[in-house]
Amino acid sequence: MALPKLDTAPKYELTVPSTGEKIRYRPFLVKEQKILLIAYESQDKKQIVNAMLDACNTCIQDDVDVYNLAIFDIDYIFTQIRAKSVGENVPLEVTCSNCQIGNEVVINLENIKIKQEKVSNIIQLTHSIKLIMKFPTYQTFLNNQELLNNNSGTELIMELIVASLDTIQTEEENIIIKDESREDIIDFIDSMTGSQFEMISKYIESMPQMRYDIKFKCKACNTDNEHTLQGIDDFF
Repeated sequence: MALPKLDTAPKYELTVPSTGEKIRYRPFLVKEQKILLIAYESQDKKQIVNAMLDACNTCIQDDVDVYNLAIFDIDYIFTQIRAKSVGENVPLEVTCSNCQIGNEVVINLENIKIKQEKVSNIIQLTHSIKLIMKFPTYQTFLNNQELLNNNSGTELIMELIVASLDTIQTEEENIIIKDESREDIIDFIDSMTGSQFEMISKYIESMPQMRYDIKFKCKACNTDNEHTLQGIDDFF
């Protein structure tokens, strides 16, 4: 006799931060939780990212291409699915700024917000050349081992800039960055002045990300602490 299949997972709704689109989703099932646990235990970033994307893709009930969503979209969606799957409250250990002792702080994942600044994705480099920028995706990370390796600040900024360039517009043509060689892209960036590079760096630094402000009194020295969690690595 065949065992019955369970189809009792509740459905929820959230808003995708970058698009404002409402989508439906269900919590993780045991099979998805097993894959995520195996990925996290491996400490392999590529495996972890793939597990996150696959879990989001399976749990979202609408036609959404998760592989083309911005990184902060996936971080937010994954966090909300996780909250409905195993509980909204997550205990974290946060170090006191005074005595460096770890303190347990409980955060509610449903209170997480996406910090978004109004920054134009059009950067005017000269009177005749402008850049059209885009938000990088996790697929970009999977295709770029340098990003997965999480190199030093300067190297990471450079890789994020390469991943965020969409189009170069001149008076004569539109140049699609993905059609160009990496060597030519790096040469183009290297030819910029300091002020031009700074404009692009500011765009990268202002990219939306998950944010949660916490306050706690240290259990060891009674110091009042304020701390901001940013990005998915801070939450899990």
